[in-house]
Amino acid sequence: MPIYEYVCQECSEKFSLLQSVHAGDNDAKCPKCASQKVKKVMSSFCCSVSGDAGFSSSVPSRGSGGG
Repeated sequence: MPIYEYVCQECSEKFSLLQSVHAGDNDAKCPKCASQKVKKVMSSFCCSVSGDAGFSSSVPSRGSGGG
């Protein structure tokens, strides 16, 4: 299950939830004020890839300067 990031439209709290890919915004609730008026936000990520030579490098999610 992926981790989704949300922001509460009532109190501006930012929080993360481990949810099923089938869960919607209506299934999320703010942990600070319990409001269900939340919006999913875009988050960044990082991954590692292995090249043909067997070395490993980090590739930034924004696509700039991987090595």
